[in-house]
Amino acid sequence: MSTTNILRRIIETKRKEIAASKGVVSPERLAEMADAVARQTVSMSRSLSDKSPAIIAEFKRRSPSKGEIHPMTMADDIVAGYESAGAAACSILTDTQFFGGSLTDLCVARNAVSLPLLRKDFIIDEYQIDQARLCGADAILLIASALTRDEISRLVDYAHRRQLEVLLELHSPDELAKYVAEADMVGVNNRNLSTFATDIDASLSIASSLPANAVKVAESGIKTGVDIRRLSNEGYSAFLIGETLMKSDSPALALKTLINDTH
Repeated sequence: MSTTNILRRIIETKRKEIAASKGVVSPERLAEMADAVARQTVSMSRSLSDKSPAIIAEFKRRSPSKGEIHPMTMADDIVAGYESAGAAACSILTDTQFFGGSLTDLCVARNAVSLPLLRKDFIIDEYQIDQARLCGADAILLIASALTRDEISRLVDYAHRRQLEVLLELHSPDELAKYVAEADMVGVNNRNLSTFATDIDASLSIASSLPANAVKVAESGIKTGVDIRRLSNEGYSAFLIGETLMKSDSPALALKTLINDTH
């Protein structure tokens, strides 16, 4: 696949997927089901604040830019290893077509660990938030590049009504205008969503412009303890790491080694 306009292609696909899902289970019925979930969610922002370094360890099988990373692996095995290795939270890719994930992975992960879980997907509709609540998420990702500021505000409010926290992801200084104070965490993705190239300078360049009291998360392209220390010095308290871990034969061991490398 060409890397040009990958985000646009993904969002177009996502709209079709959501429409198809609504044809199977209506939004009204799904909302009723989500409203009936009794499980108390776990605060991801608090978990990130309580650990140092706070690693959001990600489960993903593939990506549009790298292809297969760790195919045929099971979410429960990976996240259980992450929890034992010292992760503060786990991110679960639930996009199927581009990342090889599913909502089933989120459900399976929920049954395997007590860590807070982030549903990482291209969320553009309240329907997806209800799905996240049903499958055991504690937080959702909202990508500023895919949404208007009004849409972000609306989806943050809906997530909070479902007892879910929000990680709002930015990519550039231009997107600071889309920041809403109600978001529980703010992330800076070092991956360019038009080309999928990574460069941690993206996080470094925007760090001083982020709200001082926000829980700040650096995402993607983080490979070493040196990277984490550099980002920590600029005010980041948490680090979302996926490919660096998942390309290893033992993601849990890779996480433990990385955490040890930060000290």
